[in-house]
Amino acid sequence: MIDYSFIIPHKNSPDLLRKCIDSIPHREGVQIIVVDDNSDSEKVDFEHFPGVGEPFTEVYLTKEGRGAGYARNVGLSHAIGKWLVFADSDDFFMPDLSAAMDEYVNTEWDIIFFKASSIELNSGKPSNREQHINKAVDNARLLNDYKFFYGLAVPYCKFVKKSLIDLNNIFFEEVRWSNDVVFSAKAIANARSITVSPLQLYCITRSGVSLTANRSIECRKCRFRESIKELKILRSLVRGNDEFHYWFYRSWYDVYTERHISGITFLPQCLFYGRANFIMNFLKMFFVDEYNRSTHLKSFYHFIKKRHKGI
Repeated sequence: MIDYSFIIPHKNSPDLLRKCIDSIPHREGVQIIVVDDNSDSEKVDFEHFPGVGEPFTEVYLTKEGRGAGYARNVGLSHAIGKWLVFADSDDFFMPDLSAAMDEYVNTEWDIIFFKASSIELNSGKPSNREQHINKAVDNARLLNDYKFFYGLAVPYCKFVKKSLIDLNNIFFEEVRWSNDVVFSAKAIANARSITVSPLQLYCITRSGVSLTANRSIECRKCRFRESIKELKILRSLVRGNDEFHYWFYRSWYDVYTERHISGITFLPQCLFYGRANFIMNFLKMFFVDEYNRSTHLKSFYHFIKKRHKGI
């Protein structure tokens, strides 16, 4: 019987993948699934690919190149554990993981959130990528309120009951960025019981070259579209959750700051889905200072002028 299925999508970072695999307890009841997303043969030695032929580890070499969401879905199709545990291939687990697995294996929770640490890959110095996760765990423990996890899109730092995913037919979006947003939103929206652990079980790394570091307009627009889907799923759960609505607003603002016209084009969707919360955050931004006010007014003027001319 498999208790825990670990799912790790991978692309072009075999040394980091090796560290991630080695940080997982290799023992009975553990299934480690690695799905390679068509890595470059000049960067990866497929003759000595991490995990191949090793106990408790399964490696699937996909050639479609359809991204991390697709790779995670391939992993889901092979997972048979009671619990699902996700990791990025450039991250790794902490020593307390084995004890936590023993503690929670037979519990009835649907989702168990836990804490993380983070480091800079180049220097090994502490980073700050874990702060939002740890803040949500601390607030949930202190206030017994799990609203802090709405909008926490990352798939890691939690044990997820596989039956929850199967029963609700939950999969990752096969998009280039934010493939985990809808998955996480559907999981927490359908969970009947959630708890948190104060244990620090996962280490998030920062390299500057990951998907999360991309700030292109294509990336920002993709992330905004996924945030729209997220809000539609969680609407009834996030009423009065100012922090969630602020980050929804920020997903639009990231588009707007990169390309004003794109941001303005998305405004009708923002107003339809974000409603009064979006308007409030928008007005706060609009009247921050005279420079911002002038810049935004000019953007709206040129947009309307082009529309009027049929451009």
